[in-house]
Amino acid sequence: MRFVRALSSLALLITAQGLAAQEAKPPAKDTAVLEELEALLNVEIVSVSKVAQRPIDAPGVVAAIPREQLRDFGWLSLNEVMGNQPGFVPSQDYDRRTLSARGVFEGWNNNHILVLVDGVPFNDNLYGSAYTSEITPLFMARSLEIMRGPGSALYGSNAVNGVASLNTLRAEDIQGGGEGRFRLGEHGTQVVDLVTGGSGDLVSFVAAFNTHSTQGNEYESVDGSFRVDGTGNYQAFRTHDHRSNSYVFAKLEGLLALDGWSLQFHQQKWDFETGHGWLYVIPDQAESMKEERRIGVLKYVKESDGLTQEYVLRYQWHGIDWNQRFYPTGYTDFYATTYPSGLSEYLNTSSDELFGRAQLTWMVGKDGSVVAGFEGNRFTYGGDKSHVSNTDINNPGGSYVPTSDGRFVPLRGFLEWTQDHPVLRTALFAQYASGKFAGDWLSVTVGLRYDKQTSDFNALNLNPGGPYSTEKLSYSQTSPRLGLLLHAGKNYTAKLLIGRAFRTPAPAETFGANTYDLASNIRGLQPEIADTIELASDWIISRNLNWRINVYQAKLKNLIAYSVANANLSTNLYTLKTRGVETELLWGVGPWGGFFNASKSKRVDEEIQDYTILPSGEVTWMPSLTANAGVTFKAHPFTFSASLHHQGEALRRDSDAGYPTYRPAAVKSFTSASLRIAFKPTKGMELELGASNAFDQKGFYAKSSAYPFDYRTDPRTVWFGVRIN
Repeated sequence: MRFVRALSSLALLITAQGLAAQEAKPPAKDTAVLEELEALLNVEIVSVSKVAQRPIDAPGVVAAIPREQLRDFGWLSLNEVMGNQPGFVPSQDYDRRTLSARGVFEGWNNNHILVLVDGVPFNDNLYGSAYTSEITPLFMARSLEIMRGPGSALYGSNAVNGVASLNTLRAEDIQGGGEGRFRLGEHGTQVVDLVTGGSGDLVSFVAAFNTHSTQGNEYESVDGSFRVDGTGNYQAFRTHDHRSNSYVFAKLEGLLALDGWSLQFHQQKWDFETGHGWLYVIPDQAESMKEERRIGVLKYVKESDGLTQEYVLRYQWHGIDWNQRFYPTGYTDFYATTYPSGLSEYLNTSSDELFGRAQLTWMVGKDGSVVAGFEGNRFTYGGDKSHVSNTDINNPGGSYVPTSDGRFVPLRGFLEWTQDHPVLRTALFAQYASGKFAGDWLSVTVGLRYDKQTSDFNALNLNPGGPYSTEKLSYSQTSPRLGLLLHAGKNYTAKLLIGRAFRTPAPAETFGANTYDLASNIRGLQPEIADTIELASDWIISRNLNWRINVYQAKLKNLIAYSVANANLSTNLYTLKTRGVETELLWGVGPWGGFFNASKSKRVDEEIQDYTILPSGEVTWMPSLTANAGVTFKAHPFTFSASLHHQGEALRRDSDAGYPTYRPAAVKSFTSASLRIAFKPTKGMELELGASNAFDQKGFYAKSSAYPFDYRTDPRTVWFGVRIN
């Protein structure tokens, strides 16, 4: 309670200071002050309430990041951007780079973030994941909006810890008809961005292509196999982290008679390796892990007399082509089963999703609004193109015994629980925003959303091998929000924010079967629910300086992840209550500009649901303290940027103990730096030289649970680039 009282007192003090400061006269105009900061503070964002407003006036904690800032710091992915924002922490689970947030460690498949592209949800249809690594590049971004905290009252499932809204380029943003950017760096790093656009009589277009490849972060490490050498020590093997991806983006926007219509196409492909292995046994053979998404979005928006109509239809196809190596030749597992030919599994499958939205927005009064809409999803899985293994792992009823001669046998469907049964989701939502009233001192935003998911499923365990009877599965959730804002003039706002968010179990978590990748507890798995209360202050002190601070309490109930105890069973692990504070400064003076932010979280309660996890009472598996700082200097024709990222000590649970020889009792703190310098020899060309983890700081991200290793942070990568208009 002392922690909460201290945070509340600090926020109230800042509120009082901000109110008093509004009577002071603004400083004299400094012609050398960066105009970028002033433009950033007054830019209109739409992600928080679906109407355009300045970040300071929005009923949420939100940051706007323009394309120029992405370029100045050399950021290529949402992970790099959000990892430099308060409240978010770079992490890793399996081979995937993730973002933990607000005291909650994030697993491989579940990151509690919703990604929007031009206002349309873009999370994966199989896992519900937000793809925040380099497989979702930022080359087509006009700007980003990063909202911290719950967003389910408007956007539904997955918008628990934040919403990342990517606004794409328009034809008028592209100077000279196009742009090309090429980067080459250490560890086989190669990045190519190509963007072009133009306008005709009836349509404008943007077309873009990105490719990225790297040898990744490979190093000698022990794994979870507990294999020993001749001296009795655990053996070390080289991790596998080669990665490559490509992205095709195309957008048409109607003009004149076609005004309001737009059509987008996204093709996202990525290849990867599994690092320490998907069963924490570093593979002894090369794997071929490929995935692809194809997404098409048709949108119509019409504005007339204060009423905006929006209609969206989005189709998503996700294909998987995994050739996996779980165990090496001759390996004996925990159950004393020996695999003479190792354990391999090949899966080629796909799923489809159709999403639709109809939404109306009325502008009322001075700057108030009413938003109301309907959304629907239809997820379908029709079986696998190919699914085989050298072990019979059909579930239930399989023998789980490797074939005697290593031959591959057919396996039933990867998502057999839901095969040939669509998963249907529907939602109704409404929101009222009052606009400023009471002498422009107050504004209120109230919202409510109701979501329901229904599906039939095959009762696999009642008659193993089929034919199957069917049962029904249903989830429903109501998500309210309240935003009460106190405005002291144009440049200070205090915010009280209350909201509920949720995450419905994704199809891969609910319906997984017949595979070593995952298993499902279809009748027992519960949705995640998060309740958050937040007090925030946003103060534009001057054209040179903006200070934000917020305190929060968030309770996340029934967090879903893979259980160590149950062979990759997707289950509810625990319920966590966390309190924290986040603060940030944005500044600009003359040719200089930059940011500083810091976050601190504290666990105040937890309920453990998985017996392999012991209670802690502390924030574990991620640092409770993080800080970031960045600076840019611009003096034509040069641009220089530097950024620092600090992660404090990450604690473990008592259930993680047992390997002091191979990893310390807590993950040590570390600080890394990134640098970039750019030179424009001509108006249409920019040369750049940069380095991530410039001083080769050796840090680690915590591996959750009882394993003898952590994940090493990426080594220094020096790169050279050229950008041509």
